[in-house]
Amino acid sequence: MVEMSPEQAREFWKALVDNASALIADAHTLLAAGSYGRARSLTVLAQEELGKALWIYDVFQFAWSQGDEAPRRVDALATHGRSHTKKYLQAVVFGDELAEFWGDYSATTSDDASWEEAHEQRQAEAATAASEANLAKQRGFYVDRDDDQTVLSPTTIEPGTTAEDLQTAAQVIEMLLIQDHSRMKYAVTLYDSTHPQQIRLLPISHPEGWAAASAAPDPKAEHRGLPPGQ
Repeated sequence: MVEMSPEQAREFWKALVDNASALIADAHTLLAAGSYGRARSLTVLAQEELGKALWIYDVFQFAWSQGDEAPRRVDALATHGRSHTKKYLQAVVFGDELAEFWGDYSATTSDDASWEEAHEQRQAEAATAASEANLAKQRGFYVDRDDDQTVLSPTTIEPGTTAEDLQTAAQVIEMLLIQDHSRMKYAVTLYDSTHPQQIRLLPISHPEGWAAASAAPDPKAEHRGLPPGQ
């Protein structure tokens, strides 16, 4: 059984999202260095940390807003905390909300399938993705041999969709941080910022916007006798 107070849960949750965002930043560095396998592996690890953070958030978000100090159990963490695929699966399912979170409803299904059928299909797809991601994570870290006795090394992994997967993972973690920021606007408790984690993710989650903001002229520069950007 995993039981903790809301204060303990908040400390644990913030450590998880901080580590997830740091893993994304490290993966971005490895991607730029051409280490695609390890970049992919760290991306998967970041999503696993996000999965644990989501389990905690689901249980404690209202307690954090209302100042309720009663301890609570996190059954999912107790049951699946050591399952790589279950943690990743939770992050994948949460990530399904990403497009709609930013106002894009184009992927919303409107066929004849029932909600239950669509949900079951998506769960199966997410479970497959979680299993494949776990295998990809191992391939990015370890040397192995396949059934034909061919040596498999992380250094031979091609870039594939690693850059796109990394950006999506950063955006999904960012989505949870933004949701938490929105929750705190209406909470009776004190604001507990995750601004450093959001800033760490921005160059990866929204590189164009970050580049534009970083290159924006400093309106006070002329008063200091400096050229724009200095």
